[in-house]
Amino acid sequence: YNQMADNPKDKKTVNDIPQGKCRTGEDECEDCRNRPIEEVKTAHFTLCQKPWNCLPQDHDIIQQRLCRKLHHEWHRIRADLETSWGRGDFGGDYQKEHFLGHCKKYGQAGYMYIQEPFGMA
Repeated sequence: YNQMADNPKDKKTVNDIPQGKCRTGEDECEDCRNRPIEEVKTAHFTLCQKPWNCLPQDHDIIQQRLCRKLHHEWHRIRADLETSWGRGDFGGDYQKEHFLGHCKKYGQAGYMYIQEPFGMA
């Protein structure tokens, strides 16, 4: 699945239940925001915003719960990459369990940019 965290229907989601008509024109449509994160193959971050914006997405609503999972996965992959370069502690302490040390404070200004690997110029 390509995950966008978008509502499949044309009205607001209320208590995690999409309202209105399906955007596909079908009578019934799946809310892919409920799919397990393990089934997501690609993510489009327009609605969730970019992971490097250091937004916690911690409200208990379906879209933000999904965005938080997608952002955490992005930071996990970045951490795996940097760890493969011999790096450990990334220095950030803003919601460290979630952002894995890549954010020092809320917002894009808090993002700690990835550094080039050792031996590269």
